Formats: sequence, C-alpha cells, structure tokens
Amino acid sequence: MPQYNHHHSLGHLTGLASRLFNRLLTTRFKQAGIEITAEQWGVILLLQNQGELTQNQICELLYLEKSSVSRSIASLEKRGWIQRMRLDTDSRSKLVALTEQSLSVVETCAEIANSVLVDAQHNQSSSELERSRQHLADVITNLRKLNQ
Repeated sequence: MPQYNHHHSLGHLTGLASRLFNRLLTTRFKQAGIEITAEQWGVILLLQNQGELTQNQICELLYLEKSSVSRSIASLEKRGWIQRMRLDTDSRSKLVALTEQSLSVVETCAEIANSVLVDAQHNQSSSELERSRQHLADVITNLRKLNQ
C-alpha cells in the first residue's frame, strides 16, 4: 500500500477546491459591488430553489453548523435580502424567505457564480466534467450514509 500523502487525498483536494472557489466567488461579488460571501450566497440560492425554509432545514440541507447559518441569516436580514416569519404552528421556529429587494441581487449573483464555474472548468471537456461530477456525487452519497 502506498504511503499516505494528504496533498493527494480526495478530502484535501476537494476542500482546497471548495475554499479557492469560494474565495474567487466572494472576490467577484465584491468587484460587482455586492457585499456577500459564498456561504451567504449558498443560503440565498437554497431559498430561491426551495422556497421558505426554517433555519434548521437550511442547516441540514447545506450541511452547515447552526452558528454559521445564523450569522449568514442575520447578515442577509440586516441588508433586507431575507426575512424571518414566525410559524403559526410553532412560535419558536421561524421561516426564512427571500424578499422582493433580493431578487435583482440574486440574478446578478447567479450570473457571477456561473462565470466562476465557467472559468474554473476551463480546458475541461464535457466528458471529463461529467465523470468528475459523477465521482463527486458517488463520494457525497457515501459520506451522507456514513454521517447518518
């Protein structure tokens, strides 16, 4: 068995790719005059695709800690991009939803995120990208099972 080298491990490489991607995404948002982090963008994108969610649902779907999601939500709410509404069935829980004010920002951020994806995948063939997506999807499936 070959000696372990963390620089070649899937965990290290995917973590590094994620951090680099998030850094570039945040930089491009700032260049466009939008003060939002990649993590906050993840919350907004989830709400855009899923609709209203509780904070706990956001944590579960993004696999993030409560404190991290709470900070993101508080910051986005301060800017008026999301709102929290009490649930009729449970006054302790609140639904989180996008506001009308966020819709133009969401569109611009989506365009920026797409440009980062295109740039990050430069010089990769369609078949290579599909193979990479399938491998990562398989790893994610395995990890989800192991984390239950």
